[in-house]
Amino acid sequence: MEEKNLVEKNCVLLDQDLHSFEEVIQLIGAEFEKAQIVKPSYVDAVIAREKVFPTGLAADGHNIAIPHTDPEHVLRPGMGVVVTKEPIEVSMMGSPEIKLQSNIFFPLAMEHPKKQLALLRQLMSVFKTKEDLDAICQAKSPEEVLAVTSKIKF
Repeated sequence: MEEKNLVEKNCVLLDQDLHSFEEVIQLIGAEFEKAQIVKPSYVDAVIAREKVFPTGLAADGHNIAIPHTDPEHVLRPGMGVVVTKEPIEVSMMGSPEIKLQSNIFFPLAMEHPKKQLALLRQLMSVFKTKEDLDAICQAKSPEEVLAVTSKIKF
């Protein structure tokens, strides 16, 4: 099977003037839907899941969030990259009482739970490096982000 970049150019949204987690998910959800990656139920499902199972992670130099939901809201695999102008509060994965300020979001759409777990592990190892996160945060074009995310294979 040919490996391809999980992130599509139209799902890389840089320098976004957003102020809440919900706004981030609404924005990427609309792009995912246009690209026929997710069903209309995706946005509400991600927002609801985040309240119970938060996805914020403290990474080297940047806090990130990897919001996702159950496979029944997904049509085909995809990942977005949303970088906000200002950090947005998210809860930490596994410790919801800990709040993080994040301006890098990697929303996922995976149709198989086993693949989703493998992808999450891969994401965590790729984005442990400050250089990759700096490059994404400072990117001026989707192509610059795609150069970093091309390391993620599925």
